[in-house]
Amino acid sequence: RGESLPGVVGVDLEGITQRVNPRWFHDFLLNPGDLKPRTRMPTFFPNGQSQNTQVLQGNSERQIAAMWAYLKELDRQPLPEKIEQARFQNYELKPTSKPIVLRTFMKEAGTHAIAVGFSQKVHFAFDAETSRMAFAWRGRFLDAQGTWFSRFTPPADPLGDDFISFPSDLPLAILKTEDQPWPTLDRLNPPYQFRGYRLDPEGVPTFLYRFGRFDIEDRIEPVKNQTLKRRLTIAQRKSKVETPKLWFRYLAGKTLKRLSDSQYQNEAGLTVTMCKTIGQTGKVVSSKSNTAWIIPLSTPQKQTIELQYDW
Repeated sequence: RGESLPGVVGVDLEGITQRVNPRWFHDFLLNPGDLKPRTRMPTFFPNGQSQNTQVLQGNSERQIAAMWAYLKELDRQPLPEKIEQARFQNYELKPTSKPIVLRTFMKEAGTHAIAVGFSQKVHFAFDAETSRMAFAWRGRFLDAQGTWFSRFTPPADPLGDDFISFPSDLPLAILKTEDQPWPTLDRLNPPYQFRGYRLDPEGVPTFLYRFGRFDIEDRIEPVKNQTLKRRLTIAQRKSKVETPKLWFRYLAGKTLKRLSDSQYQNEAGLTVTMCKTIGQTGKVVSSKSNTAWIIPLSTPQKQTIELQYDW
């Protein structure tokens, strides 16, 4: 019937009387280890004796027969009390003093999603497989029941609203010229190596990943008006081979609207703002599929850039 208690889920009992021989069922309950050596099934009838003398006068044969009769009419039986109670438990995660960081499955962030919720009621999901910011939303955070208790974890859906997706391709790329087409993301062989994350004293995660000879630290946190500030610190490891220029794609979309030298908005309503000095070095480039705002980075040793997302 698809109902279970939280925790490790066992065999589905629906239809079991069509799958199991009644004699085997009887003998297995009486002595599981005799029919299946090394089984983890506990013995409820040691030496053929029932441990519950309050049911059917403790008669083990009648108790096993009653279980079989119950299973034959399972579709007409009410749910067990404990399962009925569990259906009404609330597993909504509500960030309070510190952020909540949850590794889970999410539709747009994939099977390596990391959802981060803040008390300011603005949240985001990071795709650790491709090391990219996947989407953000406002309002309520997540329900963790599927993540915590389902063996086949369903994708977790944000409980809030005001949902915004981020560009799905690579945020960083090495280009020989600014006119070179922006590389597409190969999900089977992503160029980023995710190295985990660390939490600061406030509980905000900084994601750590590697791209070629570059080590990246990526921190995202809420600021005023339920917007998100992102700070990337990019350090190049020493090498004798000269590396072509590294570019960062601040924003992409079918169309981009220029709001100022340091602010652009795409057709979905995602607005990116950066400091004016760096914004003036940016380029807007177009291809057949989209338009992107890209910025060259100077990384002889280390560079930190900050930007702000609103939608």
